[in-house]
Amino acid sequence: MQEALCCAYEKLHTLKEAEKFRPWLLKIASNAAYDILRRRGRTVPLEEIEPAVSDTTGDRLGLWMAVQQLPADYRAVVVLFYYEDLDVREISRITGVPEATVKTRLFRARQRLKTLLAE
Repeated sequence: MQEALCCAYEKLHTLKEAEKFRPWLLKIASNAAYDILRRRGRTVPLEEIEPAVSDTTGDRLGLWMAVQQLPADYRAVVVLFYYEDLDVREISRITGVPEATVKTRLFRARQRLKTLLAE
């Protein structure tokens, strides 16, 4: 919030209509928040994601190992969908691909997992 207020104070001379101050300030604040999120790097590399302790037994360990063998595009959607409980729309926003592509990747990943687990 301080960053947004400092920025607004510095740019106050560019505001042409005083009655639009509130929406102008809110836009600056939202842009500052997005900048902070971008700088933070909210994503975690898939290699750093480990299965939960309860998932490391029996068949679940085999499943996790099979997921690790998937190509990166398929692995990303599988981890986000099944391990992080995100829906297709959220995965689409995170990965930057259309929802239909996310659904296709999930379908193909499931097919590959069936093959890998059958071996």
